Amino acid sequence: MTKKVIKVINLEYLRRGNKALIKDLNRALVLYQLRREGPLSRMEIAKQTKLSPSTLSKITEELKEKAMIKEIGEGQSNGGRKPVYLEFNYNFGYVIGIKIEVKRLIIALTNLKAEAIDRIELPFNYGASADEVIDLIIEGVTKITEKNKFNDRRWLGVGIGVSGLVNKKRGELIYSSLLGWSRVPFREILQKKFSVPIYIDNDVNVYTLAELEYGYGRDLNNFILVISGVGIGAGFVFNKQIYRGEFGGAGEVGHMVIYPNGNNCCCGRRGCLEAHAGEKFIIEETKRLLSYEKDSPLYEERFSLNIERVLAAAQQGDYCARNAFSTAGRNLGIGLVNLINTVNPASIILSGENLRGKDYMLPGINEVIDENFFSRYCTAFDLKISELGDDAWERGAATLVINEQFQAPIHRKERTVLTSAY
Repeated sequence: MTKKVIKVINLEYLRRGNKALIKDLNRALVLYQLRREGPLSRMEIAKQTKLSPSTLSKITEELKEKAMIKEIGEGQSNGGRKPVYLEFNYNFGYVIGIKIEVKRLIIALTNLKAEAIDRIELPFNYGASADEVIDLIIEGVTKITEKNKFNDRRWLGVGIGVSGLVNKKRGELIYSSLLGWSRVPFREILQKKFSVPIYIDNDVNVYTLAELEYGYGRDLNNFILVISGVGIGAGFVFNKQIYRGEFGGAGEVGHMVIYPNGNNCCCGRRGCLEAHAGEKFIIEETKRLLSYEKDSPLYEERFSLNIERVLAAAQQGDYCARNAFSTAGRNLGIGLVNLINTVNPASIILSGENLRGKDYMLPGINEVIDENFFSRYCTAFDLKISELGDDAWERGAATLVINEQFQAPIHRKERTVLTSAY
């Protein structure tokens, strides 16, 4: 007989509807509005939150005393007293956002708008163990926090984005094929070193969160972010919430089969989208075309090509390089059509290293994108290229912390129940 663990949240485990809870909820509501829509006058906050003027006045005065919000000046009068505008104090605290790549760490210290105050990069060897990289995280976080000591700011937590399957609730990396790690309890280890909350999520979800908070996603309820680089992954947003799947595995769209019996994929199957549109495909397709185009400047380099060289050649007008990007774009477009037909999103946002060649990929994508099922009922599909910069990963990781720290305080604690199972 084995034991099955069930986590239960019911009304008994919601915080009671007493004055303290109502006050906390109202305070969280005011902070939420100021973070999302500020600066706002008290009248505008009252209108949006439905709080009475007296309740709102008490809350704003308390938040001002705690330095969580601040007055920033008066607005124009409409006949009465001039409105005083309030703003969330984005310098009330700071957080750490970390992106774990295959050969380096990027660690950013940010304010509460996820704007970088300081940033460091720490390299490590390809194939380094999880323990080695965690030691490097501890070293880097210690270094950046010691360098930036603030007497008037609070350190609110650490957010981490990492490739692979992630159990966000437990703060654990389940498995990363890119890094070769499995069962890495980041939260458990780092919480012993730092007296702040630790949050971890899949790196594509972290980027998706940045897009949701600071990019095109602010104006979209439902969208898909597709990252195309060494691998291809996606983040799904439904009703302004990131969908992570049963155990953090949603978004592995790179392993959608688009060509049965096609190229071998690192997952062990054949014909996956990643094997026909990822970085490796672009390089190999360039090499294949070079066997017919021996006059190309790339011909002599064909055995040592990397994505940077192929991109540079495409920018210089090389036929083989441009066509490799175009073919990868068309294959990616087939995958996007499958996503559109399955999810019916308002928009798909593209990002990733391969999109540096967007001028050559987009023609291929556009060949097929409007062949989706819904094209007969609506205008051309809304495809966007992310305008977030290279720091989107760290901003998203920092936002993991910020959103958790300023969410409505409804739940007390999950109750764990052990049941028998045969």
